[in-house]
Amino acid sequence: MDSLELPEPVVSDGRHNSTANDTTEEFKVELGLEIRLFREELSAVREEIRLFRAEVKDLKSSFAATDERISTLDSRVDVLEKRVMEGSGSRLEAVIAELRLELNEKDQELLGNDVEVSNLPEENGENATHMIMAVATKLGVTLRESDIVSAERVGARRRAPGEGEDAGAGAAGRPRPLVVRFTRRAVKDELTAAARVRRGATSADLSQSSAPRPFYVNERLTKYNRQLYYQTREVGRRLSWRFLWTKKGRIYARQGQDTPRHWIRSADDISRVFGVAS
Repeated sequence: MDSLELPEPVVSDGRHNSTANDTTEEFKVELGLEIRLFREELSAVREEIRLFRAEVKDLKSSFAATDERISTLDSRVDVLEKRVMEGSGSRLEAVIAELRLELNEKDQELLGNDVEVSNLPEENGENATHMIMAVATKLGVTLRESDIVSAERVGARRRAPGEGEDAGAGAAGRPRPLVVRFTRRAVKDELTAAARVRRGATSADLSQSSAPRPFYVNERLTKYNRQLYYQTREVGRRLSWRFLWTKKGRIYARQGQDTPRHWIRSADDISRVFGVAS
């Protein structure tokens, strides 16, 4: 009878158990590190949320302050609009009026070398430069052609009623003014002074075919000053003021020989000086 063979006992290998234990420990360590990192990130997120909430709070405060300032400005605008509507904007109107006067005076300065000869007969083919030189000679002023920058008739030519294009020389209605610019203001001043001395001079002896008529040499004025001077003369003559004149583009009025001189800059000055509505 064969003897029964028993299986050999299995002897455990300590190396396998050691490896499993090491793996478990490494996993625990890595898991602990991951948890720690997660907690750190969570703390960082919480800190960011806290800072964000603080910034939102600051923004709300800033918005509230801005809204308050806007409301204050809106109230001030309402007050200003109310003042303007109630007529307290007159100061602004006064400032604008003063600026307009200053601009007019600047424009007048640009005409400082100019004269305007009015009521001088106008003829076809005339030479404006020769005409003003003839006028100067009649007034006793020696004028050279080099003293003249420009000379021309200005404005639309006016014709007498019923006249056609074939009307002869001197047949036109009221002549256009002759505007002359000199190279120097002294020449202009000399000519206007001579015209005042020889007030009433006519166009006789000026080699014109038209009937003689009185002509007038004055400083050239801006459109505003020309209209203002006309108004001043109308009121002054009606009230028998003796002296109404212009000098260096400014309009002056004086009631009598020993009365003060008044500078007229606007229609309001006419009312103030003459005591009547302009």
